[in-house]
Parts: sequence; structure tokens; C-alpha cells
Amino acid sequence: MIKSFLKYKFIRMQKSFSLFAILILSYFNIYSQNFSAVAKIDSSEILIGKQAHVTLEVTHPKNQKIQWPEIPDTLGKVEIVEKSKIDTSFTADSSSIVNRQQLIITCFDSGYYVIPPFRFIDPSNTDTTNNFAETQPLLFTVKTIPVDTTKAIRAIKAPVEVPFSFEDLLPYILGVLILAAIVVITILLYKRFKKKPVIKVYEKPKRPAHEIAIEELKKLQEEKLWQKGDFKSYHTRLTDIIRLYLWHRYDVNAMEMTTDEILSTHTIKQVNEESFSKIKYMLELADFVKFAKVIPIANENEQSLSNAYDFVQATKVVVQVTEKSPEVKTSETKEVTP
Repeated sequence: MIKSFLKYKFIRMQKSFSLFAILILSYFNIYSQNFSAVAKIDSSEILIGKQAHVTLEVTHPKNQKIQWPEIPDTLGKVEIVEKSKIDTSFTADSSSIVNRQQLIITCFDSGYYVIPPFRFIDPSNTDTTNNFAETQPLLFTVKTIPVDTTKAIRAIKAPVEVPFSFEDLLPYILGVLILAAIVVITILLYKRFKKKPVIKVYEKPKRPAHEIAIEELKKLQEEKLWQKGDFKSYHTRLTDIIRLYLWHRYDVNAMEMTTDEILSTHTIKQVNEESFSKIKYMLELADFVKFAKVIPIANENEQSLSNAYDFVQATKVVVQVTEKSPEVKTSETKEVTP
């Protein structure tokens, strides 16, 4: 009895296992039928340099995601000119999805060529032996243009000369005129709006030049600039006072001259040697302070101011008044008007 029962159970297990195996095989068979790929070419024979269209078509279940292959720009000597976007549609019974992509190919060498299979992968299927679908390889021929050898060889035609008309020249003329107009307008606007340099205009005073110079020298002395450490401002002011004096006294435009130019003028050379030496010492020391950043000692600063006083006093215009008529004299000595 027990033996019969065990035999019965074994037969039931065999039938169950067989049924399970049949279901598994049926599933994979249906899966493989729903997941397929095909490649088509519109012409198996093209002329060299001409183009052909290859269509890739993949059918798969709705819930299945397909990994599209990376398609290179060339397949050997076959060039892929263009790749279309991947279009999606459904089968007639709406049970599966169909993806399509079109490739435009060409070739510039005659011969027989093979487009290799394209593999589409289902990344969700871990079974690497059954998770892809491949297209079949495509064969096509590239032919050259047939040459009729029965006809004579002709010489290459020379380039055809095209007559040059005014219509061809018109765009260049307009371009030159527009460019010239832009240049002219730019120059006019620049001249109109550019900042003009500010020119200092010094007017000659009505008072005697030596009075103004001595007055300014006294103000400078009272300000005590060099005693405060401002040597540059002190010597700049000192030379400006003397330069203005030279302009008012001798009509020498000393404000726009360098030290060497002032000392080389004919008028300054005519003063006595002592006065010339004093103004030379004062101007050259000021240049050292302003441009070479030399710091003079106290005696040098005081000597420059003293030299400026002496030069003005020695070269001022002296007016002597008599009972008959006033007489104006130019003094090169230390003569002082009462």
C-alpha cells in the first residue's frame, strides 16, 4: 500500500515538472517571437558616390526597454551620411511596440560590401544568451559609371568666361560707399565730442612784475612748506613764481619751458653772471627735488629762496621820477626804487 502511494506521488511530481518545463519553454518562445530585429536596404546596388537607405526595425513587448546600439559614422569604407530619429509605433494588435530608424549610407569605392548585424539588447534580462536580438547582415554592390570605350577620347573643355556686368560690380560699389560713409561719420563724431585739452592762459598783470614776485615769495616763506617736509611743493611753487616773473618781465614763456631752455634763452644770458648763477642753482635744485626725489638740507632750501629774492631785486625795472618827465631804466644791479 505504501509502495503504491509513493509511486503515485512520484508520477504526480513528474507530470508537474513536465508541465512547468513546458510553460517555461513556451514563455521563452513567445518572448523570442515578440523581441525581434530586422534590417532592410532599399537598393542592393548603387553607383559610386550615390546614396542608399537602410531601415532598422525592432519589435518588442510594451513593458520591455531596449538598448539601441551605438552606430558609428563609418562601417569600413561605407559612410553613414545621416541618422534619423527613432520612431515608435504599435503592431496591428497593439500588443507590441515597433521602433524604427533610417540610415543614409554611401560609398566612394566600387566593390561588394557587407553591413554587419546590429544588436539590440534588453538590459532587464540577465540571461546574456537570450537578452538580445540581431539584424541579418546586408549585402550591396557599389558600381562605377560605365565608360563607352568605342567613342574617341575628347580633350577637357577650357573654363567658360562669364562676362562681367555692372550688376556684378554694384554690391562692391555699395559696400565701399557704405564703408566710406561710416569712416567719415566716425571722424566727424570724434572731432565733435573729443575732449579738448585745457590750455592755461596767463594774463599779464597791471602791477610791476617784481612786486608780484616778491609778494608771492614772502607768502611762500610764511607757509613753511619745506619745514613741514613738503619739499616738492615748496620747490615747485618757488620755480613757478620765478617762471611767471620771467614771463611778465622779459616776455619769456618760461611756464612752458624746461630749465635748460630757460637758461639758454638770449634774454636770460644777458643778465650779469651772479644773477645767472643764482637762478641756475635754484632751477636745477628744484628739478632734482621734483624728478629725482632728492631731499635737500635746510641750507639748500633757504639758499634757493634767497637766490630767488636776489634775482628779482637785481633784474627788476627801476623807475626814476624827475621834475620834467619820468624816466624808465632797466637795472641789472641792486638799485632799488625809493
